[in-house]
Amino acid sequence: MIQPEDLAGISDDELGRLAGQLLQHQQDDRRENQIMYYRPASEGATEVHQSMAKYVGISGGNGSSKTETALAEAVALATGVFPLGLEDTLRKKFRGPIKVRVVVESKTTTLAPVILEKLKWWAWTGLEPQGGPRGHWGWVPKTSLIQGEWDKSWSEKLVMLRVLCRNPDDPEEILGESSFQFMSHNQDATDFASGDYHLVILDEPPKYSIFTENEARTMRVGGRILLSMTWSDDPGIPMDWIFDELYEKGLKGPNKSAHHDWFELDTTQNMNLDQEAVALQMSVWSQQMINVRIKGQPMRFSNRIHPLFTDTEQTWCYRCHTPVQAEKGQCSGCQGFDITTYCHVAEIEPSPIWPTVFLLDPHPRKPHMFMWAQIDPGDDVWVVAEAEVDGDEVEVKQTVDEIEESLGLYVPMRIIDPNMGRSPANTSRELTWQDAFDRAGLRCDLADDSSVGRKTLNVYLKPDEHTLRPRVHIATSCPNTAYQMKRYVWSEFKRSMEKDVKQTPREKYDDYPTLLKYLMNAGPTFNMLKSGPPTLSRPGTRRGAY
Repeated sequence: MIQPEDLAGISDDELGRLAGQLLQHQQDDRRENQIMYYRPASEGATEVHQSMAKYVGISGGNGSSKTETALAEAVALATGVFPLGLEDTLRKKFRGPIKVRVVVESKTTTLAPVILEKLKWWAWTGLEPQGGPRGHWGWVPKTSLIQGEWDKSWSEKLVMLRVLCRNPDDPEEILGESSFQFMSHNQDATDFASGDYHLVILDEPPKYSIFTENEARTMRVGGRILLSMTWSDDPGIPMDWIFDELYEKGLKGPNKSAHHDWFELDTTQNMNLDQEAVALQMSVWSQQMINVRIKGQPMRFSNRIHPLFTDTEQTWCYRCHTPVQAEKGQCSGCQGFDITTYCHVAEIEPSPIWPTVFLLDPHPRKPHMFMWAQIDPGDDVWVVAEAEVDGDEVEVKQTVDEIEESLGLYVPMRIIDPNMGRSPANTSRELTWQDAFDRAGLRCDLADDSSVGRKTLNVYLKPDEHTLRPRVHIATSCPNTAYQMKRYVWSEFKRSMEKDVKQTPREKYDDYPTLLKYLMNAGPTFNMLKSGPPTLSRPGTRRGAY
């Protein structure tokens, strides 16, 4: 080792030569051990590495580092070579030699040209110049390859990469071998039904059947699943299973699962990208496209019949007339300050004074569903209760009485689905459902089934410019209503460049949203329900006592 006193007699030329050698050594070390120099591209990426959850979802815009984040974690845990600064974080998850499965979109268009290039120690990924600050060499260290050679570690036949796993506290000690198995979305789900894996990385969403098979593969060894993805900008592509199994369970909030985490990585936060180029692209994209391609947020809402409904806090811009991202108290789109936060789901205490509308959706082959919506003095809607009864009309009446008595509800209006209401009841082919419930003591008027109610409901879902809140609220005690509102979609998502295409709703998840449509068509007001409907008379008819 060179000591400070050794430099006293060295000429400037010799000192320059030594400095050059030192720099070259550092560059070579970085190339051969890039994982040690890894730095998370954003704060969101750091949070991914800190997660101990079994299921981790990483949605991100294009170039947000979602795939890099997942691969870097996998390589570090498989080789025992930790990035400087993340040693304590990753040591908590280190298990010694592990089996990793990476599921990519295609073995031909994704694996070879993209994923493997991110792993080969001599391959550069990023901006020019090679070895510069905006990019990285392959994540797998040269010393972690079998005999230091890729060809001895990689099997084209097995589509598998073997790497040496070292003791993080003593790099000279080799603990064994880890392996990376690579599979693709177009394989049959049964191809995944073998082996045990400590870590599964799903690069972009596979079919649900592939996801469940990989769940089974991690079960016996207490493994984890990481999904990295950009939401599709085609809302017609089914994403329900991701929402149900990962997204909603992983979002921060009162309903978050302890076993799930979901992170949204923002392209504008990636320190390795040319952000001027990103800003230029954003300037020609719509806010909706920015939310998907830059912010990593879902576009699936485009196929929802009530796309504005949300059970998590969102930001509304009154100038843009749409949900937006807020930065430093202003709209990230128009840069205006005329914004407000909103959410349609809240803790609601039923009022004994406000009038309530009861809405009923009878079914011959599944439970009868019904809800109660209160109308406040400003004619806003507050859904305070819901229920389902798998029984006859008498049992429904008993349940209705119990709920209304316990909540102290005043119910001057009852409405029934007009389609089922006119249909023969189970109990007697001579009676309609409306008649059957009438005999049981639940007298209901037939609802208006016009599609106008869906449009009216969408207006009510927007935050009012005067009250700064939506005109429809759903109690947290009505989880099924909120659940269906988020999943109520058109039967087919159709695009037409020349004219609007009439859409028809999918029947799945339509029960409670349809009851809300009936409510909107009825148009109940506080004064009308409290005092009753006005008395109609022909012109010229005398009113009052004679």
